[in-house]
Amino acid sequence: MLTKLPHSVQTNIHIITLCLCWYFISSLASQVTKQILTICPLPLFLGEFQFLFTALLAAISCALAFNYRWIYDLFPEGTFPRYYVTIHEHENERDQERIYAITRPSKHIITTVLPLSFFQFVGKYFGHTATALVPVSTVASVKTLSPVFIVIFQKMLKMPTVNLNVRILTSLAALIFGVWLIVNEDNKQKLASKKKTQLIDTESGRSSNYGIVCAIISMFIFVMQNIYGKKVFTYKRNHEKTMIPKKKSIYNLGDNPSELPIYSESKTLSPKTTKYDKLTLMIYISLVGFSLSFFWFMTIEFSTVWRYLCGYTTQSDGQPLIISTIPWTLFLLNGVFHFMQAMITFHLLGEVSTLTYSIANLMKRIAIISVSWLFAGIHVTLLQIVGLSLNAIGLFLYERYSSTQKHANK
Repeated sequence: MLTKLPHSVQTNIHIITLCLCWYFISSLASQVTKQILTICPLPLFLGEFQFLFTALLAAISCALAFNYRWIYDLFPEGTFPRYYVTIHEHENERDQERIYAITRPSKHIITTVLPLSFFQFVGKYFGHTATALVPVSTVASVKTLSPVFIVIFQKMLKMPTVNLNVRILTSLAALIFGVWLIVNEDNKQKLASKKKTQLIDTESGRSSNYGIVCAIISMFIFVMQNIYGKKVFTYKRNHEKTMIPKKKSIYNLGDNPSELPIYSESKTLSPKTTKYDKLTLMIYISLVGFSLSFFWFMTIEFSTVWRYLCGYTTQSDGQPLIISTIPWTLFLLNGVFHFMQAMITFHLLGEVSTLTYSIANLMKRIAIISVSWLFAGIHVTLLQIVGLSLNAIGLFLYERYSSTQKHANK
């Protein structure tokens, strides 16, 4: 039936369906992460699992794309290593020099991904810690502040950025005020629910404040990752036009596996600069991130996991273990959901314009906040609705105004 519709309508239905799947999977991933960290509050252990599982799924995807051309063609160029070369204008064939599905490790790859892996490790730790201590809606709303700090850091580092006119400042002010309302109301709701169950104490208030601080630190880390990632998440073909990020994406590999830039043509980069596809970067960022966090996991959390696996119910000092079970099924679901988010993102990047993708991305963040309220089963207050509305309006206006500026400067 859909085949009888005009091509433009079919394309729109395809994009809308993808976005709805993206929002649904992202919302579920956030809730699964919250559930895992409630049952098993070991943020480093979850991060280590995500690193390994992401690398495994990325490697499997590369192998499938290497052996099945239709999978390779599903995603835009630069998603997988270049398995095919252009012989004629509309004719490709297998690159005979390409005998491995996965790009082999080299010193250049490791040094390229090392800073991103560090950002991923630290960002995941603080992001997971925040998720364990405060509501998902609080963590998600704090992450929407990233445009504010992108602008601040770019100004501090004297990098090209938007001009701070009245419209941009108004959109950022609406965003900040909206986040403040959401975080404040979420905190009140959490304390009120603990008061009803007579669990409220000074420590609860401190943990909430620490959770908010961790969410802010995580957001800072991923802002810095995004700025650095503009030099790394690029792709070029046959030493021709180099693709560099055009603007920021709100998407996040922490809770969300990575922040993916948008791309535009550049003629300023050296043609000799080696650029890697997204799946290669995903594999090596995950493996190096796992290595960087391994020492801290062994030092802080390994003894807890080991004693649980050995059947003990107490720590070596006699204190009860902080975990009573490890929800392996939820761990697997969490890893699959995060990888699916990344692959949908890669597909969308090749299907829609920069502005459309940015608006779709901000709607994803709004969807995560809304769904988190539904899962929490709380009474949503008027101030929370106002905060969410200001958040959405601020993000939308910022994307529109910044996009208009960039088009005007071309």
